[in-house]
Amino acid sequence: MTIYKITAVPSRFMDLFNSYYDYEYQNGEYVSDKDYEELKKEVDHFNETVTITVTIKLEKL
Repeated sequence: MTIYKITAVPSRFMDLFNSYYDYEYQNGEYVSDKDYEELKKEVDHFNETVTITVTIKLEKL
């Protein structure tokens, strides 16, 4: 099983991401690979259309 970590830079963007998708992720929270594919699409969409830069990252551990 692969584990990922979701982070926001600056951290206030995690609140915006959570509000946008109705999530409750904490900055630095671990994400399992079963959630990765859908979450990756949402992170990419958020970064490209909401913040217009990379503010949310999914990192493989």
